[in-house]
Amino acid sequence: MRISIQENTLRPGTYRVVLHTGDRATFEDFIRHAEGGSTITRADVAAVFAAAAEWVERQAVAGREVDLGPLGRSRLGMKGTFDTIPDRVEDADVTLTISWVLPGVMKQAVGKAGAGLVRERVEPDPKLPNLQEARRILPGGVPDEQPGRYVPGEALRLYGARLDYDSSLIDEGVFLVAAGGTETRVEQVTINAPKQVLFIMPTDATGSYHVHVRRRHLRPDGPLLEGRLTDPIVPA
Repeated sequence: MRISIQENTLRPGTYRVVLHTGDRATFEDFIRHAEGGSTITRADVAAVFAAAAEWVERQAVAGREVDLGPLGRSRLGMKGTFDTIPDRVEDADVTLTISWVLPGVMKQAVGKAGAGLVRERVEPDPKLPNLQEARRILPGGVPDEQPGRYVPGEALRLYGARLDYDSSLIDEGVFLVAAGGTETRVEQVTINAPKQVLFIMPTDATGSYHVHVRRRHLRPDGPLLEGRLTDPIVPA
């Protein structure tokens, strides 16, 4: 079992242990296990699980959660991001999500058994900033329907993951890279968060830019990591 110690973002100033999983038991492994201990056939196991999966999906689409006893239960959620409180929530604005919750008895049993496993300390894998898209913020706080456009002096919002950075370090932050390679570090930033960065485009911005985010991984003296948007931003 491979583990690493990483900064705990939920409790700043503390650290957490992270398990790096490798080996995985597959559905085929379970089928062989079921076949070897009973008269159940491969077809029986596959048919039961296919029916269970289809049933869970059908219940979720109907807005119902499912409890399968010792195997755990489903949990439904809904995600959607709004810049203001909407008068009406349209279907296209939200997505139904489903996750699986394991029973407490199983968690306790695994917790006790896992305490005796041999642990190997490893360095955590660095994770690059993940830039997904940039949208200009229109008057009233509404995002532009078309991503990748900007207006000099107006707000632009980056969406993604691991976007937050230390603004006191000049080599971290949001950088605009022009076609000729000239870099401009964005200085007017109003939101600096893991999933979004809101900043003001420089008033003298012209032409297209590649947007980069640079931040350090886990600790102040860690490696400087960089992520970038796939497509450049262009004037609206």
